[in-house]
Amino acid sequence: MIQYTPTAADRARFPDSYAVETRYLGYRRSEEAAPYAKYFRADTLPVQEHVREALLGGMAPTEYAYGIQDAARIMSRPGHHKMETGWTRVPGGYLIAVLTDMPGVTAEMWDWWFGWHSAESARYKLWYPDAHQFSALGEDRSADRTLTDRQRYIDNVSYVDEYVGGTLQRLAIRFTDPTRLGFNEPGPGHAVICARVGLSRYPVAQGWLVHQVRPTSHGSEMRSRFFLDDAGMLDLPAHSVPGRGGSLLTARMTRRLGDSALPRVAARALGPTFGYDLAFHCASEMNHLASFLPALHEEFKDTP
Repeated sequence: MIQYTPTAADRARFPDSYAVETRYLGYRRSEEAAPYAKYFRADTLPVQEHVREALLGGMAPTEYAYGIQDAARIMSRPGHHKMETGWTRVPGGYLIAVLTDMPGVTAEMWDWWFGWHSAESARYKLWYPDAHQFSALGEDRSADRTLTDRQRYIDNVSYVDEYVGGTLQRLAIRFTDPTRLGFNEPGPGHAVICARVGLSRYPVAQGWLVHQVRPTSHGSEMRSRFFLDDAGMLDLPAHSVPGRGGSLLTARMTRRLGDSALPRVAARALGPTFGYDLAFHCASEMNHLASFLPALHEEFKDTP
């Protein structure tokens, strides 16, 4: 199984804003002075038609599933997989897939977005105004203009609060280099965004995400995958986890739970509709942001 090694951003002190920033959906008058405020939208765009059809079709066959250890090999093939959009159950959780067609969008724009959006909650809400509440970074690297877009987010942590379906999720997205998951270094016109996905208030990881961006004749397509079947504890210092989360889940408690107990607990925590809910969530946010990402990127690509 692919292993994740905590980084300096993982081990940094947890963001102070997490405890004091007010959570709410949408935007308030105080945010209208933001330079990117003209991109605020009151509502998220509808999902693309092929997503609607996949969601109406229900869960895909379990035979379509594969794990994170096979992701690079399978996703590096030309063409498309049997399940480009949908979800299915796997032992310990879910595999969720979403294909998003993005006219006029490039891979470069997505690398920039992942390095730019998490510095402020209002930026994060641009992505999905109906579901996103809060965002903060393990290390805010925006002031270092010597870094590339990819260097701003790889080996960094994005702490986010967002609704998936009707449930508020408090997540830690721990970005990692795609080559560590077996992908080749992305070439021109391509991007592969990979992360270990888990909880922000506990040192627990639940799985992995991959967003592969490939060029098309009219822009690009994003192939999103969520491998939520690989739960595990992370070796983090207490100051990297808010409140009592770190002390409650100590190494001693992990040994008491056993290697097999944590995956079972994590799988139950996701709930019976989580596959559908996350497929809809991903399809909504990617399609919505792609509708104005070219203009947003052009205006802010050279600014912190």
